[in-house]
Amino acid sequence: MKRNATLVSIAAVLAYFVAVAERSSLGVAAIQASERFDVTAAQLSSLTVMQLAVYAAMQLPVGVLLDRYGSRRLIVVGAIFMAAGQLYVASADSLGQAVFGRAILGMGDAFTFISMIRLINHWYAGPIATRRTQFYANIGQLGQVFSTIPFAFFLHQVGWSSGYTALGALALLSALVAWIWIKESPTNDAEVRVVASWRTIASQVLENLRNPSVRMAFWVHFTCQSSGSVFVLLWGYTYLVRGQGVSPTLASIMLSSFVGIGFLIGPILSHLCATRPEIRGRLVVITVLSIIAAWSLVLLWPGQSPIGLLWLLILVIGSGGPASMIAFDFTRSYIRTDRMGSANGLVNMGGFIATFVIMYAVGLVLDFSLKLHWSESLFDAVGLRLAMMVQFLILGIGLVAFWLERRRVERMTLVEK
Repeated sequence: MKRNATLVSIAAVLAYFVAVAERSSLGVAAIQASERFDVTAAQLSSLTVMQLAVYAAMQLPVGVLLDRYGSRRLIVVGAIFMAAGQLYVASADSLGQAVFGRAILGMGDAFTFISMIRLINHWYAGPIATRRTQFYANIGQLGQVFSTIPFAFFLHQVGWSSGYTALGALALLSALVAWIWIKESPTNDAEVRVVASWRTIASQVLENLRNPSVRMAFWVHFTCQSSGSVFVLLWGYTYLVRGQGVSPTLASIMLSSFVGIGFLIGPILSHLCATRPEIRGRLVVITVLSIIAAWSLVLLWPGQSPIGLLWLLILVIGSGGPASMIAFDFTRSYIRTDRMGSANGLVNMGGFIATFVIMYAVGLVLDFSLKLHWSESLFDAVGLRLAMMVQFLILGIGLVAFWLERRRVERMTLVEK
């Protein structure tokens, strides 16, 4: 059993690692993409916005499919979609073609993470599952390091087409490993499948939507993950280099450090959640308020921020990723295993909905600032400072919604007792 668990874990984490690398591969190529396709900031953001919009939209159907067909099949199908998307991006000569390719990639990416979460919940239980979820998510996030350092160097050496073709091949490799090594549970070699009718599944989805604990977890993911995702996936590199005068090399190191922060903060949060589950809500509030405070310091600082303050910002928003995993600890605590896939699909939509809303809004503000002559160029410090402020509205909405749903969950728990 231990050997099987190890092989399953390796295959699942590899699939998630590749998915993160594919997802974040545009972050270091934003400036190159704007030159290749000759587009505005809002048009450039549409590359990642469409990808994330498709990702978020697919979470519910993927969750339903996951409960019905299991993790192994969905991870393989997802990797094939990602490969197809990257190959299309590699051959794209126009923005429209590239957007379509990234949309296919987003569809494939949607299959991976919640499939990994489901495998963890089948192979491990209790506090062990909590720690494994956080640990495996952190390992998978190493895909960001891959995309910001080795892939960025490779892309610079071989060019757009060869770089993204190689990423497509990597996705196919992960599909092969998943098909060979992944097994649904330690007790059964067969696929674990829910054989309920589609009508029953639809009623379970509606039940999840009506459940305040699922909605609470949604807002945890919405608020904690979004700021860091916006930074890593598209605007962080540009903000650091053009808005703060950071060298490209240091900017890449800063983006890569998000993974190290995950390994530092993740075990602390998972230990607290496992040993003191009653403080999970407070951890969420502290995380979101810290993100708002860190951004306030940086954006209100006159001129370029000290490098120490920028590192503080990276540390704080980088902590949001591990904190967002508390959402799945909530669903594990409150939701039955037979509808965990659809519940986690709903929850996983949260962070990515917030991410693509912020991401596109940043692009709109940059264009608007240039049009009104508030900024002298598309990516200058003034425009980027104004654009990054849009996060405050989205995070504020999410924090209030989380607090309201948290109160509903507490009242429901008291009634049940």
